[in-house]
Amino acid sequence: MDSIQIIISLVGAIGLGSILGAFFQSLFQHQQQIKEHEHELKSKRYKCIMILMLTKLNPEEGMKHMQDHRPDLTNIKDVEKEIETELLNAILFASDGVIKAMKDFVVLSNHQNYIKAALEMRKDLFGKKTKISQQNLSDILK
Repeated sequence: MDSIQIIISLVGAIGLGSILGAFFQSLFQHQQQIKEHEHELKSKRYKCIMILMLTKLNPEEGMKHMQDHRPDLTNIKDVEKEIETELLNAILFASDGVIKAMKDFVVLSNHQNYIKAALEMRKDLFGKKTKISQQNLSDILK
């Protein structure tokens, strides 16, 4: 009788372990899908934001290209409003560093603040830092 109870207990434990294992694996996969979706969203939004900021820095050249993708943005004031809207939307998904750097760009649109925002976006997306100084990057962009 004792061996039957042991066998039943072992079978129950194995079954319960399998169920728990499947549950946690499913939970892990769901979390991974959410992270992948979030990363994809951030990547797309950050690319759009960077194009808008570059257009703000070089309106003559940027507006030519902007018309191909965003015909609703007809002048630099529209672009500025779109950047501000992107800043407000970024509160939902962007890191604190990205939000602050974008705000700095809205207040003072220059290459240095563009680079700060781009580096913060890079860090948020990929966790990467750079050894190149912001000044060196500014010189590259000019």
